[in-house]
Amino acid sequence: MSRKILIEIQNVTLSFGENTIFENINLDVFENESIALIGPSGGGKTVLLKLLAGVYKPTKGRVLIHGEDWQSLESEEKHELAKKVGMMFQQSALFDTLTSIENIEFPIREHYDDRPEKEIKELAKSFLEMVNLAGSEDKLPSQLSGGMQKRLAIARALVLSPEVVFYDDPLAGQDPIQSDQMSNLIIDFKNKNRSTLIMASSKMKPAFNIADRIIMVVDKELLITGSPEETKAHKDPRVQQFINGNLEGPIKMRSL
Repeated sequence: MSRKILIEIQNVTLSFGENTIFENINLDVFENESIALIGPSGGGKTVLLKLLAGVYKPTKGRVLIHGEDWQSLESEEKHELAKKVGMMFQQSALFDTLTSIENIEFPIREHYDDRPEKEIKELAKSFLEMVNLAGSEDKLPSQLSGGMQKRLAIARALVLSPEVVFYDDPLAGQDPIQSDQMSNLIIDFKNKNRSTLIMASSKMKPAFNIADRIIMVVDKELLITGSPEETKAHKDPRVQQFINGNLEGPIKMRSL
């Protein structure tokens, strides 16, 4: 049985000024799969997430979702499609002046403003509890630790039960126990909702635990390394250097 394509990158080049991030890349993302994006810092993982989510416009080529070009959609069509997309940004991107529960309520009010107030409050509170932030309803983001802010951002990304969720390093800043708990939460949500998951990860353990397919973002290209087991056995020296954390190899440390 053939899998259904959800998102397509077709011959995309992306440049910011004279800086080319990707050059003629292609990728099919299938419904209900879990993808982990790995690679050196500054290599383009976050940029790729935003490209897939329609935040960035390709310099050349197209990004399609459900066969529709993100950039050709009218504003109302984009707004409707946004209901089906959840995104957890690297720096959390929480609203500084909104409380924790108000941050989670925001996408509900943005897309379903006709919902009863009691229902909005109860739904937002249930997602706070889901990420172990019960009791933090009235706290501002500045009153939360970095790890707590990450968990709040995850709750906000999931509250509409989107069909595709983009996670930008969701487990950074979590202690080992909390990291495992959040990994399980991400997996459980994905399985429960049969959603598609695309996650940039700076850690190999969650990438191996969560992903069906791993893609290395390196040297302006996408290196599809396959399943976790296939990735561990991959012969490209860049893959072996990265997953084993070796200083020596073709990947050079970026200048500080």
